[in-house]
Amino acid sequence: MGVRLKICGAVLAASVLVGSALHASSKPRENVTNASDRDYPAAKLSTLRGKIAYSPGVHAHSLWVMSFDGSHRRQITHAGAHADFDPDWSPDGKNIVFRTERGRYDSNNTGAQGIFVVNTKTLRERQIQPRTGGLFPAWAPDGKRIAFTGLNPTCCGEVIVTSKPDGSDKRIVKLPTAAGECLAWSPDSTKLAFCGHQGDGNWAVWVMNADGSNPHQLTHPRAIEPAGTGGDSPSAWSPDGKQIIYWSWQPAGGELFVVNSDGSDAHQLTHWDGGDEATNWLPDGRIVFVHTAPNALLGRWYIMNGDGTHVESLPQLNRVKAGNPIDWFWGRSG
Repeated sequence: MGVRLKICGAVLAASVLVGSALHASSKPRENVTNASDRDYPAAKLSTLRGKIAYSPGVHAHSLWVMSFDGSHRRQITHAGAHADFDPDWSPDGKNIVFRTERGRYDSNNTGAQGIFVVNTKTLRERQIQPRTGGLFPAWAPDGKRIAFTGLNPTCCGEVIVTSKPDGSDKRIVKLPTAAGECLAWSPDSTKLAFCGHQGDGNWAVWVMNADGSNPHQLTHPRAIEPAGTGGDSPSAWSPDGKQIIYWSWQPAGGELFVVNSDGSDAHQLTHWDGGDEATNWLPDGRIVFVHTAPNALLGRWYIMNGDGTHVESLPQLNRVKAGNPIDWFWGRSG
């Protein structure tokens, strides 16, 4: 654990630099010709809804929430000199699970952090992770369970842990890989996408049932030397559960790709200098992502169609200097 810490537009390597290669079958589509560092029109507020959770600044601090248009900003945690980050909304929009650097959760310096749930109205917090801490909390769309990466309690390496939102009924999901991080639930809450590797640091996108059965590898990034400088990482499922958007590192940064949930038809969406990472695939089919220009400390936020077209900026996120990742609660349909 601790190889990947997703903070403010980058995945930081604790022991190795984690980069990625292009998926061997990925080919840019002709209708995706995004040039880097262009100015894009702001997304019309009439097309947006819901509320956003974020941590401001280059280095994550406390958690804040605001309306989709940037109004009604409110601080909901108080991290002090530490950091609260990586928020994920409950499906009813009342609670957020997040990671925190407050406290110390493992004696082996693996990079594990605390995992807490906060009620956005009462601001009451509860700690749900085991004593050894965890990474990458993700709330199932049906609201019944939270998944996160944890340490194997009987041996070594990583496992995926799921629990009820109050932290009870913890279940260990054994991995087909030596590591498993960057968790994303399918829309029907029956599957988990994650990034895994077999000890070589070459992360790939995997999918398995929520109980760990039927695992299969979706991407097969080209191995790059030295070990640990190649790999892919899933971000979100499409609303219909048929596709997954993932982040593939390049020597000069990272780009966004989409792959079918069976591993077919992987293709590239962004072609910008610097790095891109998606945080949400919204119910209306659009993708929220952050672009970090070369040598920039803080990324800028955009929204685009699911095929990579019609890119628009999100100035409300840029104004508050929202770090990566954010989470966008769109609200229930109907």
